[in-house]
Amino acid sequence: MSTNLSNYDIYVYKGNSFILDFKYTDKLNRGIDLSNYEAKLQIRRSRYHDELVAELTENYPTGCFGRGLSGDFLSGQGVTGYTGGLILNYEAVPGNIHMHIDSETAFAIPLGKNSYDLQLIETTTRIQRTILRGTFELLPNTLSAEREFAGINGGEIGVVQ
Repeated sequence: MSTNLSNYDIYVYKGNSFILDFKYTDKLNRGIDLSNYEAKLQIRRSRYHDELVAELTENYPTGCFGRGLSGDFLSGQGVTGYTGGLILNYEAVPGNIHMHIDSETAFAIPLGKNSYDLQLIETTTRIQRTILRGTFELLPNTLSAEREFAGINGGEIGVVQ
């Protein structure tokens, strides 16, 4: 049984890594070879916001970009250096897509509802198609509050007891 993933909401706890593996298929449920495609996933505060709070590219494992100290950013200008990104035809299986957001990037995304979309770009024609979109909601957790208090996210240095 296939699932229509074209509108798929994602929920992540602040500071947790996020991995999603799925298969992009044709009408007969066969994996589509993505060898001639590039991919980009962008997360924005809203679908109408130009600046990004996170971006994934195929430069795995350093294809996960976040906000850094300067805040929201334009495509190609985020901070990376952690683990993450996109892999097309993951594990050499046509249509398999691997999406990975590292914990540091997820920690920097603003709490609440954000919007995201995943685009495939055909390398010869440059035709772009959005294959996945929805709400990317970042949820608070106890560890996030403790990390902020301990100075990891700019808070004052302290001891959590």
